[in-house]
Amino acid sequence: MSFLAPQALWLLALLPVVVLLHFLRARRRRYDVAALFLWRRASAALARRRRFSPTWLLVAQLAFVALAALALARPVLAGGERPDRVIVIDASASMAAVDAAGTRLEQAKQAARALLGGAGRVALVRAGLDARLLAPLDADEAGLRAALDELSAGDAAGDLLRALELAGSLLPGAEVHVFTDRDAGLGAATLHRVGGPVDNVGISAFDVGVGQAFVAVVASGARPAEVEVSLWQGERELARGTVLVPSGGSGSVTFPLGDVSGVVEARLTPPPGDALALDDVAFAGRRALSVVSNDDHAPLLRALTAVPLTQVGVATDAAFRPGADLKVLRRASPEGLPPGNYLLFPPPAAEPDFRLVRDWDRVDPLTRFVDLRDVVVGLDPSAEAWDEEGWRVLARTADLTPVMRARQDENGLVLQLAFHPSQSDVVLRPAFPALVANLLGGLDATTRLRLGEPLPDGAGAVLEPGVYADGAVFASLLAADESRLPAGPTAGQAPVAPGPGAPVAEAAPAASAPAASVDDAPSPLALALLGLAAAALLLEWILFSGSRGRRLVG
Repeated sequence: MSFLAPQALWLLALLPVVVLLHFLRARRRRYDVAALFLWRRASAALARRRRFSPTWLLVAQLAFVALAALALARPVLAGGERPDRVIVIDASASMAAVDAAGTRLEQAKQAARALLGGAGRVALVRAGLDARLLAPLDADEAGLRAALDELSAGDAAGDLLRALELAGSLLPGAEVHVFTDRDAGLGAATLHRVGGPVDNVGISAFDVGVGQAFVAVVASGARPAEVEVSLWQGERELARGTVLVPSGGSGSVTFPLGDVSGVVEARLTPPPGDALALDDVAFAGRRALSVVSNDDHAPLLRALTAVPLTQVGVATDAAFRPGADLKVLRRASPEGLPPGNYLLFPPPAAEPDFRLVRDWDRVDPLTRFVDLRDVVVGLDPSAEAWDEEGWRVLARTADLTPVMRARQDENGLVLQLAFHPSQSDVVLRPAFPALVANLLGGLDATTRLRLGEPLPDGAGAVLEPGVYADGAVFASLLAADESRLPAGPTAGQAPVAPGPGAPVAEAAPAASAPAASVDDAPSPLALALLGLAAAALLLEWILFSGSRGRRLVG
């Protein structure tokens, strides 16, 4: 037998209270005696009875308390087999913090190893950004220990509720143990707190914009911290500054920068005793985009070169330059082009038909902040009408003639204009550079990942800050909640003081939270015990009523 809510067994402590109340219950009756020696004899008899006189009424009361406590503890029978067990381990970045007993993850592993034996099936669940089963349910103890040894922490968050949902679907009714460094209401699960109070300073935000870089820093601990933050590109230092961070608060610094292409690394010089290394570095930036055009129209080239981190070239064979991120072509048809990203427009019309743009898509990413109201465009009257199937029409004239469309497929992005820029006043308005900036901004292939997210090529989750995929992927923690490390056990709980070879986790029943419970339905045995408790309560009432009636008659 095992109990899903063993904390209810504390109700058994009421049994001595019931006995004490029964012993102290007043039993006074009026006696008329003819002489005082008879009174002394009655007093002596009463004293002998007060030593202890169990009754069926007391037995019924004790049975009710005991049966109710056992029923509330939710007992389950495993039919002679060992009970199933679910072990959930928080794998968020804060579990990689180091204190006097080692990393919090190692403390959790050490305590979890003691739960691998003496159970039936064991589900070992990793709680990171998502929940994941670490070993098959039929794995033996050696396989479970191997999976536990390979477990690493570093995710930008730990989703314990998702892990409990997975646990409930794998082994309904099993006893659940959760190892984490945070307080959490987890219903019937047993919470094991790990870690002690530590100090930490970490980077919570990092962004490189046009001409500047922004870095935010958070701190946890008892004292404010003054830390140095520096920006690097390779071995070259770009900037350096100091940030004062209050205890439990945040600070920030902004660095002026030129147009910097490529990877920029923010480094924090941690103070002595800093507990977490994953948040001491962060990465941002993007690589320069390459644009090649076979049209040298001056306003067009100015709009392209105005976009930061853009290298623009002119070549007659622009359509066949495979290394270009965007190819700008004077070409009427998109058919027959190699895969890639294109901006297309026809040659200037000999006798253009000038019209006004009346309607355009204001929510499409390409036309965001692009005001095309009353833009004049010169169309070629002899041009064939566009086939709109498979395209997004972004702008139309008053007679609904499409003049701008886009298509995105596995071959790339194509933005096509129905007019040459030299035959439109759009190049004289802010709308044109905004359109070009939106187009190039959507081609930025740099991927920014939080720790714990998988690489785009499916090579697995990233648990260390760094640059991956030849500079196309940046991974950083940037999670303020993980950098603000919990300060150990909460008030009323004793901090963990691990001894040699002893588990270093503190076990405490979690606060009630039915939404997070693995299995809240009472077991058949619990229902049977509740029925017996109700019967005992009914018997107690009958006995009490009968004894009271006899006293009244007497």
